[in-house]
Amino acid sequence: MAEPLANIDFPLAAQRTKLADATLALLEEEKRAAVTPYALFHLIRRLFTPENRRRLYLRGETATTDTLKKVSGNLQRTRAIETDPDYGRGVYRVPSVGDAPADEVCSLANPFGYISHLSAMQRWGLTDRRPEALYLTMPPARLAPPLVAQTMAEDYGVPIDSVAADQFVKLHFIRHPEAVRGRKLALHQSKHPGQWIRVRDSWARLGTIGQTFVDMVEWPQYCGGMGHVLDVWREHAPIYTEDIISTVTDIATPIGKVRAGYLLDEMLELGDDSRVQEWVKFAQRGSSRVLDPTRDFATDHSEKWMLSINA
Repeated sequence: MAEPLANIDFPLAAQRTKLADATLALLEEEKRAAVTPYALFHLIRRLFTPENRRRLYLRGETATTDTLKKVSGNLQRTRAIETDPDYGRGVYRVPSVGDAPADEVCSLANPFGYISHLSAMQRWGLTDRRPEALYLTMPPARLAPPLVAQTMAEDYGVPIDSVAADQFVKLHFIRHPEAVRGRKLALHQSKHPGQWIRVRDSWARLGTIGQTFVDMVEWPQYCGGMGHVLDVWREHAPIYTEDIISTVTDIATPIGKVRAGYLLDEMLELGDDSRVQEWVKFAQRGSSRVLDPTRDFATDHSEKWMLSINA
């Protein structure tokens, strides 16, 4: 937890304030190895309670942008936070928390997106392959504004246009660098919101098991190739059939439904569920749809799913 400064290299004036010290204590308690100004501001807001008023020498009823400026400045001067080495301006590293893996730092820097594709497959124990890069699915920056607005409304608890100007700090959609904490990132953009969960005792966000199977049929090239995907489905799909069917039904694209339908119905003979049979309506007669999007059309095909079996 936060302690009084003892570093003789600090000038005498660089002493941590009560509020800054309490803010650092929250960062350490929640193991936030990185923090944005927006997240820092909302941590400070949580400290503005009647119980803390005298203990932390609080002024005013709630935190303001001036409060954030003073607290962040004090934390930087006392070396409690520093500019993140990978993201630069816009993200702070918290040295006392220690280094965190790339998946956690990415989630702390940008609250959107999730671990996906081969990285998610490895996390779920679906593959023994260990990808060198961390696969993340993110919304395109151009589609982020509605997500940002929704998140801010939830965090402030009121419509954002009703927040006073001196009490409003904007959430910025921060772009990830090519590598974080020495690990290369493989970023996939999708305009379709994915389903994810928070990893236990971590800030990392992981695509659900159903989402991971959807990713496999829609983007097999990021999942070790369709050959590997077929092996994974044969071994694991019978275990997670309900998760697969419900997620494909809810969020998969038409081609994702057709590929998943073929795999469950004809390859695995698990297609008796009425929801799977409903996906047949997404098949297109006379189309050039293929099972493996990275390979050429093959004459071997599924008449029912109107799909070239080119893998």
